[in-house]
Amino acid sequence: MNVFLSSRSIFLSLCVIVLLVVSAAVAQPAGLNGATIQPYFSFPVAENAALVSFDWDASDTLHYTVGDPSYNLKQEVYKTATPDDIQVYSANDVFVGSRLTCIGDYMYFNDGANWDRYVFNYFLYPAATADTPTALLTDPYGASLWGLATRNAGEFFASGSVGSDAALYYNTLDASGGLSGTLTKFGDIGGEVPGPMTFDGAGNLFYAPGYVGSGTVNIYRWNAATVAAALADPVANGLTGAGNEWAIIPPPYIGATGMATDSAGNLYVTASSFTEPGQLLFYNAATAAMSPVVQYANRLETVRFKDGSIYFSCADGVFAFPLPQVTIGTDSTEVHVQAGETALFSVASIGGIAPISYQWYRVTEDKAIVPVGGNMASYSMTAQQVDDGAEFYCVVTDATGPVESPHFILFIDPPVPVGSPAALIICVLLLVVGVPSLVRQNGRGGCLQ
Repeated sequence: MNVFLSSRSIFLSLCVIVLLVVSAAVAQPAGLNGATIQPYFSFPVAENAALVSFDWDASDTLHYTVGDPSYNLKQEVYKTATPDDIQVYSANDVFVGSRLTCIGDYMYFNDGANWDRYVFNYFLYPAATADTPTALLTDPYGASLWGLATRNAGEFFASGSVGSDAALYYNTLDASGGLSGTLTKFGDIGGEVPGPMTFDGAGNLFYAPGYVGSGTVNIYRWNAATVAAALADPVANGLTGAGNEWAIIPPPYIGATGMATDSAGNLYVTASSFTEPGQLLFYNAATAAMSPVVQYANRLETVRFKDGSIYFSCADGVFAFPLPQVTIGTDSTEVHVQAGETALFSVASIGGIAPISYQWYRVTEDKAIVPVGGNMASYSMTAQQVDDGAEFYCVVTDATGPVESPHFILFIDPPVPVGSPAALIICVLLLVVGVPSLVRQNGRGGCLQ
């Protein structure tokens, strides 16, 4: 047996499987810096089974992978269903792979190799029917792909390595989900174990190594134009790590296991360590300022953005961290008061990363926006007749950026005539009881005035 391949197989396997000292009651992920963590899909973690990666197909059905958390050979792939989840794939001669990814109508996943083979094989299956997976890339094919990233349907992006050099690969997909041709290397990052990559909405590419033995763990970023040039001519314009360092993953973390961006371009990275609890780190898109938002007793894995929340996986299942949302704190966006009364506007902030601030604004008749009020979730004012039709809203800002609330409209109601309620009551009594003498005494044949 090749000693180099065997030792590298062990090393890469440790980098892609769930790093756990498993017990039947692993602690649930906890929110940091005000983050609220919500369970999405619970998995019954056991001594021989832990959830690793996940993704949704085009019909919004969850698929996930399972491995052995004690470094034993095991890989399973499931599609959620009722009453029982469908097992799509099972193998007891490989480690679980690092990533399950949906591209178009197909789900793609890799294995984690085994004690003799260090190149990860890749598979695909149609998501709708969950047919038996077919091989996409089988050793030897010139590179070992750590995991896929998505940008557009029909595009195949992956990080991987040849020997000890981490690199980025690209190809297009045909109608049956297979590769249209030979994998193209469009980035050469250097001597690091490959890790996750992701695109933001503007086409900028982020990448972080899966493991760095010593020194700084960099997060790299290339803008969309640079990526386009590399894809057009990878030989002359291939991506490199040097000069494209954007942020760092701080000690004691030694690499990343997953990353995703939100709609504002902010980056979320699951950081790993052999000795410390895993963390989900937030990086501001504009400043690269970092805040930890989730901590878990063991290793965090895949990260995905969907429907205004960041989702992440760990041995216990899939969890959600909702990004900031703003709802009204009143019954309606129409606020009705009479002149001289107090008008109250209120919002409620859900999710987000502390600190959270509030700023209220009034839109004037000429559409000017004027700040009003203080740093509070509510704003009140004494309304006057001239305020009829005035427009107000609140901007709630957390570490991820500002979110604008629904707009409120102030209506100044006319005063209620004095005596009107009493007159109405008397009219009802007359109609119900029938007292014609009172009507005649009134002299008007109608209700008392």
